[in-house]
Amino acid sequence: MTSVPLRFQASPVIVGYMLVVHALAALAFLLPWPPYALPVGLAVYVSIGLGTTVGLHRLLCHRAFVCPRWVEYALVTVAMLTAQGSPLLWAATHRLHHAKADADGDVHSPQRGFWYAHMGWILNEASTDDDGWRTWCRDMAQDRYYHWLLRYRIGPQVLAVLYVGLTFGWHTVPAYFFLPVVCWMQSTYAVNSVCHAKFGTRVHDTRDKSRNVWWVSVLALGEGWHNNHHAFPASARHGWVWWQWDPGWLFIRALQALGLAWDVRLPSRAR
Repeated sequence: MTSVPLRFQASPVIVGYMLVVHALAALAFLLPWPPYALPVGLAVYVSIGLGTTVGLHRLLCHRAFVCPRWVEYALVTVAMLTAQGSPLLWAATHRLHHAKADADGDVHSPQRGFWYAHMGWILNEASTDDDGWRTWCRDMAQDRYYHWLLRYRIGPQVLAVLYVGLTFGWHTVPAYFFLPVVCWMQSTYAVNSVCHAKFGTRVHDTRDKSRNVWWVSVLALGEGWHNNHHAFPASARHGWVWWQWDPGWLFIRALQALGLAWDVRLPSRAR
């Protein structure tokens, strides 16, 4: 794959989509607050978060554990409620990031500015290669469901909005759905921007500029222990000590206890 171009070419579709979903999230504060909005929104946030950190990231990108295919599809489908790229494109971008972290070719390094690492690269249609999955995701290249999501990546989100609107009333959609979705999107964006900037600490001497940022881990369910992750990318666990909050790891442990996860990868004590 060639290096990521430096030019910025805004995608009208993506810019429009971002404006719409953020406006709908803001609408939650202008409409009457629906019953149980806080626990419902928190449940949606955590569900999408676990689908992303456990399903898209630790499972698909790094194969940190093995699980039944239905569990994999369930996690990935919930993660796709954010419509932030298909699993094939998501995994390709992330694997490229690890291969060229904070160097030429890294899709979302803060080397090009904090804002670009946070959201600019998403709005820039020239930042990624639509066919990058052919190079970086050969292990998923034959999966028909992921190819369906490549074409209809917004499908899970549309179905979720219809379910919430028809079940609880359309006035609940901003608070019950779009507010937690946007909050999670911003939390994951912070992993790319904040955790590769001058915040936090470096425990491991990695070749990139990754850092551990505790408050990003709180928001992103363990993803903020980013220096740990870059030191041991294939590890199912990101938080190494008891105080490093890592709900993604706790969820994998729960799956393992239920017999729904095995071959869980962790670094050796020597490493």
